[in-house]
Amino acid sequence: MSDLFPPRVRGALAVAALATVAAACGHDAEARPSARMRGMTSARQVAGEKQLAVQVQYGAGRLRVSPAEGGLLYRLDLRYDEAQFRPVAEYDREAGRLRLGVEGRDGHGGSMDSDQAHATVELSPEVPMDLSLQFGAGEANVDLGGMSLRDVSVQTGASQTSITFAQPNRITARRVRVQAGAAELRVSGLGNARAQRFEFEGGMGQATLDFGGAWNQNATASVRMGVGAVRLRLPRSLGVKVTKDSFLTSFDPTGMVKRGDAWFSNGYESSQFKLDLSINAAVGSIDIDWID
Repeated sequence: MSDLFPPRVRGALAVAALATVAAACGHDAEARPSARMRGMTSARQVAGEKQLAVQVQYGAGRLRVSPAEGGLLYRLDLRYDEAQFRPVAEYDREAGRLRLGVEGRDGHGGSMDSDQAHATVELSPEVPMDLSLQFGAGEANVDLGGMSLRDVSVQTGASQTSITFAQPNRITARRVRVQAGAAELRVSGLGNARAQRFEFEGGMGQATLDFGGAWNQNATASVRMGVGAVRLRLPRSLGVKVTKDSFLTSFDPTGMVKRGDAWFSNGYESSQFKLDLSINAAVGSIDIDWID
């Protein structure tokens, strides 16, 4: 493989291969008769918190994240294999830190029966948060709409992941960052995230990045893709500038005009809000859809 691909491509393939192995481990658990599934629920009310750093870590299974209701700071519902994992619900009020999810026993990651294991996490939309979400293999549905997010970091392995900003973020976010391994990923409503910067990095798979939503500022974005396809959904009202560095990648700049080394959307200079997007892709395709 070293003679066929440059170092950047080989690195992406290695990341994707590791993620695929992680997914396979999850399916091995189905045949293990010693698996003992247990349930756990933990919750806490908002009590004057001004800010919070939240880490959600979940190995494999089905994960759902959404805004909490009824004045809850958080709510966690788990079903997990107690022989392999222990539940985590750790809150440090003084330090402003919250950690939720599962971790492997005896210092190892273990494997999870993705057909039975699941986690539901609800987080307060009222408290400003730095959110870090780490998800291994399985299926994840994450709705971050209407929350108060200052920074968002999502890492996902061999998974089918949907991330939605269904409602505008209540505050300005510094950054939204998504890293995916061998994944099928869809991120929608990115305009509602109200982030100053977007970062996406993918190893192998298919990704749809939808920048629709209620834009209220200019932003920058970077997309780095190893082997796969990227579909960009861009609002017609948004001024978009694209610069591209790619290897064996097809690019469809429909609706854009090339000037120098960059492509510009029609009416870029007169648009109220602008998105400057840089793309660094290895092998695959980049397609653009214009949305109203």
